[in-house]
Amino acid sequence: MNHEPWRRNLYIMFAVEFFVLMSFSFTNPFMPMLIQTMGNFTDREAALWTGLSGAVMGIAMFITAPIWGIIADRYGRKPMVLRAMFGITVISVGIALVPNVFWLLVLRAAIGLFAGSMSAASALVASTTPRDKIPNAMGILLVASFGGGALGPLIGGIMADALGYREVFYIVAGIYLLGGLAVLFFARENFVPVPKEQIASFGKLFKLAKSRKIMPLLIVLSVLAIGPSMLGPVVPLLIQQLSPKNAASASGLAMSIMGVVAAVSSVVAGRMSGRVKMKKMLIWGCITTGLLYLPPVFAPTIFWFIFLMSLRGATNGGIIVPSNSLVALSVSQGEQGMAYGLQQSANSLGSGIGPLIGGALASVWGLKIVFPVTAALFVIAGFLVMKLLPELSGTSQPELVTSSNKNTR
Repeated sequence: MNHEPWRRNLYIMFAVEFFVLMSFSFTNPFMPMLIQTMGNFTDREAALWTGLSGAVMGIAMFITAPIWGIIADRYGRKPMVLRAMFGITVISVGIALVPNVFWLLVLRAAIGLFAGSMSAASALVASTTPRDKIPNAMGILLVASFGGGALGPLIGGIMADALGYREVFYIVAGIYLLGGLAVLFFARENFVPVPKEQIASFGKLFKLAKSRKIMPLLIVLSVLAIGPSMLGPVVPLLIQQLSPKNAASASGLAMSIMGVVAAVSSVVAGRMSGRVKMKKMLIWGCITTGLLYLPPVFAPTIFWFIFLMSLRGATNGGIIVPSNSLVALSVSQGEQGMAYGLQQSANSLGSGIGPLIGGALASVWGLKIVFPVTAALFVIAGFLVMKLLPELSGTSQPELVTSSNKNTR
């Protein structure tokens, strides 16, 4: 395989994903505060509504992600990236104009229907990357996710305090539009359709999902997605309590520092992939991350809260790099679109359940209860990895899970 095309695609998708994921995370520091402007909501009520808005988005992504994965295997991965980019462009403008929290829920669900640019980008990069280079490529691509997620909250928080919450969504729409145009004109995919008997279908999708190599991984990915998404409705409100003035900016700073640390850890994890087994890295990443969720509960000031939360990001690379790599390495190249669709679906299920649980817990028992529950989930995930996941090497070439049944529809 000629290495130049895959490197070119990797760098293009790195740049695009960095900027669009940066803009997507603009709104993270102030979503509960935006909801409070739509009604006379207390902190606990705002946490519950924020959890609901995250839940409808995650559940919508859970439903549609496998469908996009099937379409990607039939027609290519690049169209799926474009679908996500241009879809979010239109929806972001709509969110800037919503009159109340109920319409916000509707459009957050619409985001779930069209989102998934990271999953589509991962499938596009994986489909053009040599198998032995996939872990390192995923590590580089995930720097875009963590790096964009690092800068986004800080920039978004500052813009929200300076311009207003709704105005930020227009900026998000503009960045997604430019990202979509960049992919349209510069990204390359020499898509070769799989043989007719191997074309993706719902029957093959379910068979792949139930396979012994994929099902345990999907279970682990769902559990891992529940944990951090539980904190989404809570962290901005806790920061608002510790630092009432310019709460959006302070919340953005906290999330940005966490993202920077996570970006660095993903690079380190990607470079360690040739020396440390993916399964072992994932086990230790889960357990250590879980333990690091406990100290922020005792933070007396905003400084200590931000510092202790940033430590959590130091082990994120040990979770995301191996889990993304295992998705590609567990299937043949012709099934990677379906596999990443299933991954997105598992992540979305966890991301939908998590905010709902976090918001509900916070509304009943207070904001801080979410941290020990999240810690417990990560430790449980580590033991699930230990017991359920097989060991895979970066050069393994699995057979098509669906090839044994050509009549599957």
